[in-house]
Amino acid sequence: MKNFIRRYFTTNEIIKGFCLALFLSNFIFVSYFENLVFEFISPFLVIFALFILIRSNRFEFFHTGFFIGIFWFYWVSFSLRFAQASYLIPFEILIFGVIYGLIFLAIGWFKSVYIRAILLLGVSYFYPLNFNWLNLELTLIYGIFEPNLRGLGAILLSIIVFIKIAKFRVLLSLLVLFLGLQIKECEVNYIPLKTKLITTNIPQSIKWQKDMVMPQVKDVLKQSQIAINEGYEFVIFPESAITTYLNLDENLVEILKNISNKITILLGSTAYEDGKQYNSSYLFQNGKMSRFDKHVLVPVGEEIPLPNLVKNFINDTFFDGGTDFSKASSYSEFEISGVKIRNAICYEATRPEIYKKNPNIMVAISNNGWFVPSTEPNFQSLFIRYFATKHCTTVYHSVNASKSEIIKPKRAWIKKVVKKFSTKA
Repeated sequence: MKNFIRRYFTTNEIIKGFCLALFLSNFIFVSYFENLVFEFISPFLVIFALFILIRSNRFEFFHTGFFIGIFWFYWVSFSLRFAQASYLIPFEILIFGVIYGLIFLAIGWFKSVYIRAILLLGVSYFYPLNFNWLNLELTLIYGIFEPNLRGLGAILLSIIVFIKIAKFRVLLSLLVLFLGLQIKECEVNYIPLKTKLITTNIPQSIKWQKDMVMPQVKDVLKQSQIAINEGYEFVIFPESAITTYLNLDENLVEILKNISNKITILLGSTAYEDGKQYNSSYLFQNGKMSRFDKHVLVPVGEEIPLPNLVKNFINDTFFDGGTDFSKASSYSEFEISGVKIRNAICYEATRPEIYKKNPNIMVAISNNGWFVPSTEPNFQSLFIRYFATKHCTTVYHSVNASKSEIIKPKRAWIKKVVKKFSTKA
């Protein structure tokens, strides 16, 4: 046992794994600065880390994956604060580290750099417990490269060329690297109504208390009236803007229907129907109401993707005997002024299923109160931007407990630099 621990936990290998994970995670920290220099350098730190990693031993792969699991997902454990299980936070953080450490260990177990490169390219499409937020393509969200399979593939191929070819390897590697540059950029589409995104700041610790329902209702009505007075035509509220089964509150529904003759309203709430509960978006438009139920649920948070015996134990132990949410059979869309808009609720906006058929416009609503303060809001925004770039989708994102924003596809970096300096001039 001592030999096992000594072999897996040598100081040099731990430090190396930590540094490689830090370089591969740099985009998260760069997101806190609007700095063109940092953005330009970001993908080159990723290239350097991948170059070192692909030649590392399997134990260094493990430590790299371990620290990536922590750097990227430590915040997931913060939701335990609201299940009276804060003492389990360090344990859950450790679990994320071990899970992703083992995934990287499996990749590093192969000695062939070709197999390692292929597995690193494909790891973004492996979803443990249906959780898809480990995506190495996301590391290219800043800088000059395309944040997709082509961009990451070109980088890994250039590394292999540099390692395996003796003559002209620098030149050949650069030529391959050019294949990953972002040349084209998407057209930005907008909702054809003057639209207001509402940001709320209700702490998760009190958000679901019964005496908070009426203050939330009053705030929705107040903000809707303010939006009307300011000349807006569409107002978007965050997920769970009203923490009640809205479909069962006939009086409130009628009030919102009446207001929708003056302004279109989209807000998040829950629904209860046929003994099932749903996380839903409600659209009030021209005196009518439409409901769109969540299609992709949050693993563990909204559904336990495990056998019933384990699922029931977790629900009974940590969620006071609660049951999983039910879900819609597919994604939802609605129309405003003849324009189709895709609907997404929080986690859905970071799932490939919701971007099928490349929607031009999406409205996403989130509640980040579970995880703040942490890097989760920035990480979520970057992930949405990744999908927005990949599918040429403009995302209107309304959030509780962090910034609401219109998330546009990534611009070609050269054009961004030109615009930046031409604006200053």
